[in-house]
Amino acid sequence: MSWVVLALALGAGPSEWVLPGVRVHVVASEDLDPDRLRALARPEVVLWIRTRSNGLRRSTVETLHDAGAAFVQVRPPLGAPSLAPFSGRVGPWVEERGLDASRAGRWSPGRLAVDLEGPLTEELAARIGKLRPAAVVWRRGGWPGPDEWVRARALSGVELVADAAGDCGSVPRRARVRVRLPLGRRQEHVCGLPVRLEVPATVDLDQIREVFLTRADVDLLTDVGDDPALAGAARRWIEALAAATPTGAAKARAP
Repeated sequence: MSWVVLALALGAGPSEWVLPGVRVHVVASEDLDPDRLRALARPEVVLWIRTRSNGLRRSTVETLHDAGAAFVQVRPPLGAPSLAPFSGRVGPWVEERGLDASRAGRWSPGRLAVDLEGPLTEELAARIGKLRPAAVVWRRGGWPGPDEWVRARALSGVELVADAAGDCGSVPRRARVRVRLPLGRRQEHVCGLPVRLEVPATVDLDQIREVFLTRADVDLLTDVGDDPALAGAARRWIEALAAATPTGAAKARAP
């Protein structure tokens, strides 16, 4: 579906939305009520679970596999009990700082997410490349320079956390980086890069509609922590978005 067709479909009204697909990243605490977490574990959702230790409740492990994908915050070194959730679409989420890349392959199943801070030096890019992560959350602390963009292009799943776009002249064509911006910041022209928009769990559905009218390729991120009310609010608009996709519409028409 072209952007113009999508915009016309969205412009018809919330009850007549037509979205080709939707992806929402939800950050939640391991302490969130299990029923609330289960309600968020949908095919359209990527769960990011913050933890206080390297262990998870069995009910939480089972729930993670109902989501489209999931990453669980862990702190190496990991023992056998910690490895239990990591299979299929569920992987560990670690900080690059202090990580022994030579040992990570022993417990990473290939769905690794890495938090990265600061400039992407040549040495750091090589370390990250050896890990072969599925996702890299890059808190650069400013807009990357030309050499950093070239290095980032060689990695997969890079998300640059930024307040605003910088010099677009430094961004190479076909850069494989998604820019995370907070709701309310201009995201129409972020150097041609895809956008991940950070929205509050209590965001109004009409605000999300306006986002998709502006950028058809946007995906969303929200943080519910361990708050049942925030989890419930996020679930409602996620369900509304999912219902506007062809799959969701087909389920609604099914007897």
